[in-house]
Amino acid sequence: MSGSIQKYQNLLSVFCDKAEKYGDAPYLWSKNNRHYQCLSWNDTYLQVKKLAKYLKKIGVESDSKVMLVSENRPEWQISDLAIMAADGISVPAYTTITSQDYEYLISHSETKVIIVSSELLYSKVELALKKLKIKRDVIIIDDFGPKKNNLITIHKWDEIHSKPADNDIDHISYQAKRKNRKDIACIIYTSGTSGFPKGVMLSHGSILHNCEGAFEILGPELNDIDNILFLSWLPLSHSYEHTLQFYNLYSGNQIYYAESLDKLLQNLGEVRPHLMSAVPRFYESLLQKISLQMSKEGKLKQKLFNDTIALGRKLYEYDELSLGSKMYNKILSLLVRKKIGNRFGGRLVGLISGGAALNYDVGISLYSLGIPIYQGYGQTESGPVISVNYPKNNKIDTVGRLLPNTDVKISDENEILVKGENVMNGYFKDPDATKNAFSGEWLKTGDVGVFDEDDYLVITDRMKDIIVNSGGDNISPTKIETMLVMEPGINQAMVYGDGEKYLVAIIVIDTSFVNEMQPSKKIIDEALKRVNRQLSAIEKVKNYIIVDEEFTIENEMMTPSMKIKRYKVLEKYEEALRALYST
Repeated sequence: MSGSIQKYQNLLSVFCDKAEKYGDAPYLWSKNNRHYQCLSWNDTYLQVKKLAKYLKKIGVESDSKVMLVSENRPEWQISDLAIMAADGISVPAYTTITSQDYEYLISHSETKVIIVSSELLYSKVELALKKLKIKRDVIIIDDFGPKKNNLITIHKWDEIHSKPADNDIDHISYQAKRKNRKDIACIIYTSGTSGFPKGVMLSHGSILHNCEGAFEILGPELNDIDNILFLSWLPLSHSYEHTLQFYNLYSGNQIYYAESLDKLLQNLGEVRPHLMSAVPRFYESLLQKISLQMSKEGKLKQKLFNDTIALGRKLYEYDELSLGSKMYNKILSLLVRKKIGNRFGGRLVGLISGGAALNYDVGISLYSLGIPIYQGYGQTESGPVISVNYPKNNKIDTVGRLLPNTDVKISDENEILVKGENVMNGYFKDPDATKNAFSGEWLKTGDVGVFDEDDYLVITDRMKDIIVNSGGDNISPTKIETMLVMEPGINQAMVYGDGEKYLVAIIVIDTSFVNEMQPSKKIIDEALKRVNRQLSAIEKVKNYIIVDEEFTIENEMMTPSMKIKRYKVLEKYEEALRALYST
């Protein structure tokens, strides 16, 4: 990674420049038949060129929406770039959502073409199109034979790319010269308080702003490293990983795609990356696994492990150790930190944490073990990055300093307001929500925060009713609560799970129904099963408590407009809810 920060007009101009610069050098890696296979920059460019031409052939035109439904793999970035080169707008969609969710996204986004990777995902998309009763072109990446469907015109990835290249117009270079930083690059859907996802319109400039800022921050740390490797595993439909793929393109880094979460630690050892991003849930699990492994290796190793964390924490928090502790700490670096680092390939320069709040004890423990973890902050509406901790200037209990060329101010209500090129162009087809998201030129984040004495941003609370689980997923509790109270036997419900691995709920039973239909637990269990069948994996409610007292205006658990005062409910029931995670 070398060179100065360069201002590009759009993401395609970055791709053209880097492909010309790096040519046959390796770029995108994936594992097939137990071996990693590579696409060079030139290979990638050719595939983008062919796919862009084909997208134009089947009707993609200026601002056409093309939905992308795929796991992380080289075809993801090829498709994303090809959609832009065809003058379209990409609509990334999670692979874990339901067919009903695809139905809404396809309809609301006015998707014209869908690119889908696997037979399983195709079946969900097919069901959505059947319910919508609309005809669409679908490009399938994997080689499977879908049944004939009058609503779907199938196009196969291999057939598109098996055709020889020609001398027709190069849509990549054409659009690279034409598009500007204000043009929409993608629409990323994120949960809203109404329960319906909102389409965040991010411009080329929004994503480039993040890339340029990250390059400026990480540049000095990575400047002396050739062939930087990035391991990608967070869903590329998440704005965090989506923007990071373009940061790696901008920086000329090689991208390896992890096989799955189950194989992530194995892939880390194989790839030996310099950089990787993750959400707090991964770091929590990582620390648990390391701790469990050490507990099985005898009392001495357990003591060395505990001492490593204790001394590392003391050095971080007090910036000093006694002479004896300094010597012992150096020994621990050889006996513990080096061995742990080698498990991750021994080359890690940075593990970037984002998408949700990182627990301080988890962060400081990993940092004390020699794992270079840096927490950042943002949201889809801001590209997504607003702030991040810098190498060598890391404050684990904060979300770092502002990304270059980003303005933040704290409102009279202590809400974090942000302004900059990274901020979205608005919500697609939702002018009212767009208007409500801003205070003048400033994006209202819905988060409460302060700047510390070193101008590091500290998040202290959140104002809006969106649950962010420990995996960084945004979940609308209102949607789930509405479904629950439609069930017989449930009068009121409140969903909980901020920073947790899964959701739980408070249930207020409908006494008039339950008294006649005992037992109440069986009724609620059956109701929960019915609701969960309609929800995606991250939305499912895993456990609950039943309470007798209704939420009312009189007991201050409801507003005059009959909205739940979540903080008031939690004052009374949070301890009981948290106990559900230990049962």
